[in-house]
Amino acid sequence: MKIERLIGIVMLLLQRELVSAAEMAQMFEVSKRTIYRDIETLSMARIPIYSLTGAKGGIGIMPTYKVDKKLLTVDDLTAILTSLDGFEQLLASPEIKKTLRKIRNMVDVSPEAAPHPVSLDFSNVSGNRDLNQFVEELHLAIKKQQLVTLDYIDRDGFETTRQVEPYHLLFRNRFWYLQGYSLEREDFRTFKLSRIIKLHIWEQSFAPRPFQKQPFSAGAGQSAFSMQEVRLIVDKIGREQLVERFDLSAVEALDDGQFLATLTLPNHEAGYRFLLQLGMHVTLLDENDFYTGFHDYLQTLYHKYQ
Repeated sequence: MKIERLIGIVMLLLQRELVSAAEMAQMFEVSKRTIYRDIETLSMARIPIYSLTGAKGGIGIMPTYKVDKKLLTVDDLTAILTSLDGFEQLLASPEIKKTLRKIRNMVDVSPEAAPHPVSLDFSNVSGNRDLNQFVEELHLAIKKQQLVTLDYIDRDGFETTRQVEPYHLLFRNRFWYLQGYSLEREDFRTFKLSRIIKLHIWEQSFAPRPFQKQPFSAGAGQSAFSMQEVRLIVDKIGREQLVERFDLSAVEALDDGQFLATLTLPNHEAGYRFLLQLGMHVTLLDENDFYTGFHDYLQTLYHKYQ
């Protein structure tokens, strides 16, 4: 949009002394003639823009021009760039790449520039190549409002086929989710992308329904699970894994160097698998329904390998 481009040009000129029309045309993906028309529009709006000819010339803005640069400072732009650099590892969409290119042209990202104090690396949690392909295909389907068909394995291991109007992609706790309207269920549902066996994008488009980002739960069907409070004794290694998933207030230090954790877990295989991740670093305290279910699950697992 032209207004966005005009704002972008002003922001760019506030950060850099001179920028050539050719560079701006490449950055904003328009012709040089369009850039010159934009410059004329800004001049008519009494923004003091000037141009210099020659090899070292370009377009600039008078240094006496006053504006609240706190709206977006170099630090602001660098922070945005840092976040997008991390996000690009998860979703390498053309829009992300275009935005990154624009912001890099507005801030100093040369090798000599001081590194930002924070960096984000999702390379180990972004999933395999096939899963990333699902993300990119669904992102495009959402933009084009195209129906999708999912060959899907639900939480209980049953394979189903779902026809879905896709509306929103969510990355949470190392996993991708799709939020959309299931035509079979006639309601909005959340689908975990790692449970998709096969994805088909239809050329057919749909008329979008009123949609708001759905409150996240662990997934469709969790309401059928009984949740139970459990108390655990964990050592230092177990504590490390717990605080990555739960609030620190749920973990209390004990005198003997161990920790008491009070958590609410599903009394279901999903909860049992979570405890198994902690291995020998955790001990269940109370013999309640969760304890019985976990014990039976371990017995079944044991007999499987006898």
